Amino acid sequence: MRPEQSALEARELEIGYDGRTVVHQLSLSVAHGGITTLVGPNGSGKSTLLKALARLLPVESGAVYLDGKLITRESTRAIAREVAILPQGPIAPAGLT
Repeated sequence: MRPEQSALEARELEIGYDGRTVVHQLSLSVAHGGITTLVGPNGSGKSTLLKALARLLPVESGAVYLDGKLITRESTRAIAREVAILPQGPIAPAGLT
């Protein structure tokens, strides 16, 4: 891994549901060892973006890279070792106290 390489990178993402695009042409780069926040009003696509970055939601176009590797070419197991998401919800997942 090169020092200047991002931990997570998105390039020109288009993401949506049922044929309706919610996120348009989004690119971002998340550095290793830092804290990155997503801020915006309800319905602006924050959760949709997180799901796409974690490969829980397919992207319509664009690409997501994890440590320089295209996530769609990596195994689910390899992605799960590096990326986790705990969505907000009224009920905690089983086993979480």
